[in-house]
Amino acid sequence: MLRPAVMSVILMVAVTAAGLTTGEAHLVDSGYRIALLVLGVAALGTVPLRYRYPRSFALLAIVVGNAAAIATYLPLVGVFVIAARRRTAETVVVLALAVAGAAVNIALGVPTLGETLFLLGGATAFLTSSTVAGLLTANRRAMVDDLRRQLARAEADRAERDEQARAAERRRIAGEMHDRLGHRLSLLSVHAGALALRTDLSPETVRESAQVLRDTTHRAMEDLRTIVQVLNEPPCPSDGPEDTEDLAAVEHLVSEAREAGADVSLRSTALLMVAPPGRPLAGVAYRVVREGLTNAARHAPGAAVEVVLDGRPGRDLTVTVTSGCTGDRPAPEGAGTGLIGLRERVETLTGGTLAHGPLPDGYRLRAVLPWTKETHA
Repeated sequence: MLRPAVMSVILMVAVTAAGLTTGEAHLVDSGYRIALLVLGVAALGTVPLRYRYPRSFALLAIVVGNAAAIATYLPLVGVFVIAARRRTAETVVVLALAVAGAAVNIALGVPTLGETLFLLGGATAFLTSSTVAGLLTANRRAMVDDLRRQLARAEADRAERDEQARAAERRRIAGEMHDRLGHRLSLLSVHAGALALRTDLSPETVRESAQVLRDTTHRAMEDLRTIVQVLNEPPCPSDGPEDTEDLAAVEHLVSEAREAGADVSLRSTALLMVAPPGRPLAGVAYRVVREGLTNAARHAPGAAVEVVLDGRPGRDLTVTVTSGCTGDRPAPEGAGTGLIGLRERVETLTGGTLAHGPLPDGYRLRAVLPWTKETHA
């Protein structure tokens, strides 16, 4: 796209060259004609100001163009500039003035009517073509500006979506860290507390407990390493925890809690073992159980915990974690971030519901997950 200064020079040269084709432009035999030549050259010099003062330039071009032969074609630039402003009334008025000026100029210089009409028709056609060209140019500029605005909005929307995706990823990682490390650390706390209170343990039992603490610590470090890997390189959607954890992992989770000294029982319908749910339903069920065991170990250490899985395809998969109360001291209040993240997973991934609250003799966490045929393993 040509720069405005270059375009102004091209227009000045083109209009001057076109004006020199007229015979009167070469007649400088009197002071009057010299004055008209100077006036025409001065008018041509205002071409760079055509967009800064469009109305004044258009009127000057019409008047001088019909007076000075060297500026004969300057009105074409004037009507073009006005038409490029996309103001209908203003464009019509300036075009009418240009045609009227050309008609007067032609009528004064041509003796015969036929020749007058022929020249007037040509002038009108030139002026109209220049006006149409101005309108088309204006429409093109408007389209380009609109495309630029749309591109800017698209870039802004993309940046906003990227930021939202990053924020969602950070929330996911925070929830992942809370779930994994919180569960491991709660088991460590329970088992270490049991060792601190029991003074009658045999050396073999102490060694076994120390081995459990070591294994649990190792798993916590592995979980932390996994979180760091996620921070460095976000995993693919197919590599998420929901794709690697199933109901067998729930049994392992319960066994792990028992090894840490927790009183946990697991009860599930036989149908779940014969025809288990597929992913991500099983992964969400795993997370419900893990959150329930973590909260039970943290807020009611030593209390009995019951995990119940019930359901069948075409109905609902119900996951219930019920824990007793300690009785000797009030359970501390947690931040609740785990339950908030768990609710988002339950509602977003499965369209299910999550309920939790105290019971007369403990606490219950219950998730109802729609079990459709599509989520069947």
